[in-house]
Amino acid sequence: MDERSNDSQGLLCVHAHPDDECIATGGVLAKAAAEGRRTRVVTCTGGELGEIVGEGMDPDEGRPRLAELRAEELAAALALLAAGEPHFLGYRDSGMIGTDGNADPASFWRADIDEAVGRLVAEIRTFRPDVLVTYDAFGNYGHPDHVQAHRVALLAAEACAVGALYPEAGAAWKVRKLYLATIPRGFVLEVNRMLAARGLPSPFPDADRPEDLTMGTPDEDVTTAVDVHAYLPVKMAALKAHRSQVGDDSFFFNLPDGGMGGRAFGTEWFVRQRSAVAAPVSEEDLFAGL
Repeated sequence: MDERSNDSQGLLCVHAHPDDECIATGGVLAKAAAEGRRTRVVTCTGGELGEIVGEGMDPDEGRPRLAELRAEELAAALALLAAGEPHFLGYRDSGMIGTDGNADPASFWRADIDEAVGRLVAEIRTFRPDVLVTYDAFGNYGHPDHVQAHRVALLAAEACAVGALYPEAGAAWKVRKLYLATIPRGFVLEVNRMLAARGLPSPFPDADRPEDLTMGTPDEDVTTAVDVHAYLPVKMAALKAHRSQVGDDSFFFNLPDGGMGGRAFGTEWFVRQRSAVAAPVSEEDLFAGL
């Protein structure tokens, strides 16, 4: 067991766009902050290609300054989560797979990997987290920026401990626990069935088995399930702060009764990629063993 106090331990979450931090890790960020731990989010892009769905917002007026709007929304969300100020890696949103944004040389999808890793190494060495979280290898749902965030974060988490790599980025720092945010495929199927039983559209209408799904992780590979029900109010309030992206009619705020909303957002799941400290194989806390 590490002897550091909670206030010296840190959680760093690496995300692709503003609002991703709430959906995948809003609960663990709020939980860590409430426990007295340091928290920070690094966002790889400005989210310039996101939709504009906020009530009363004019897409034509908002589109040219969407990155500015989303930075303001991110700052508001992070304030609610007690996760500090926004930190951007500085790349442009790549858009969904197969769209024109993928070809933009300023996009994260087209980023020079060595350069992107160096930028993130500098962020890690500055913040000095014990725990780092990013996406699974599919980026949860296949968005190019999520996939790229996974690649860059895994490389940076290893490179930051080697002083000879990126010496200009600061003193070497070892991240002791590395996690991939994900969703168990069994739970995806369960939600699918609940939606179908209520006559509601489901994202995978033809999926009957875990192997039919294109997203998620086999249940047996999920190592960590964190109960964040106590932090659901702040998590959902932070998500609502991203008002350009999630209107009041959003799926996130309108799951049917029967506890679906609490079950869908009240647990956050992870695959522990590695740990430098002894920790249980099945965990309920990202800081277990520290």
